[in-house]
Amino acid sequence: MPFDSAQLNRLIRRVALGDGSALDEILGLVGKRMYALARGITGSHADAEDVVSDSFLKLVRSAPSFKEGNGYAYVMRIVRNTALDFLRKNKRTATENIDELFSLADERYSPEHREEALLLESAIGRLPPLEKRMIYYRYYLDLTVREIAREEGIGKSSAERAVVRAEELLKKFLKAGQTEGE
Repeated sequence: MPFDSAQLNRLIRRVALGDGSALDEILGLVGKRMYALARGITGSHADAEDVVSDSFLKLVRSAPSFKEGNGYAYVMRIVRNTALDFLRKNKRTATENIDELFSLADERYSPEHREEALLLESAIGRLPPLEKRMIYYRYYLDLTVREIAREEGIGKSSAERAVVRAEELLKKFLKAGQTEGE
């Protein structure tokens, strides 16, 4: 991740203290990823914008209970849960188009980080659906193996093996992509 996760943690603590300007900074830091996640789940631009707005309201309410840890995972779980709640409320099912979720390159990144993000995005795009989901759960939502097993309805050891396979395949694709670019 090209941003400082400690910075996001500080921003969440500032939100907990009532600093509204911290919300703007969070939007600038991870807003595009929040939107990409919401869009991938709802399948709609307008619904994704509503979900992101609702997520900020939930973030304000829940920030005081934020424990030190992974602020990125905390924010993304709020977005994901908000999107799923939105769909349930509107009697729709989740689409979770994972391909839309991996929009990793951002024009604000340095050219080096942008190139790395594009390489990673390309490698993830080559993964089979199960492996892509494993990477999404593990690194995009920062779920534990136990949580991944629950999401997939499989045993913990099966989930662990699936994550390892996905990581190995992703490493292989990244290595192949780096040698093609040289």
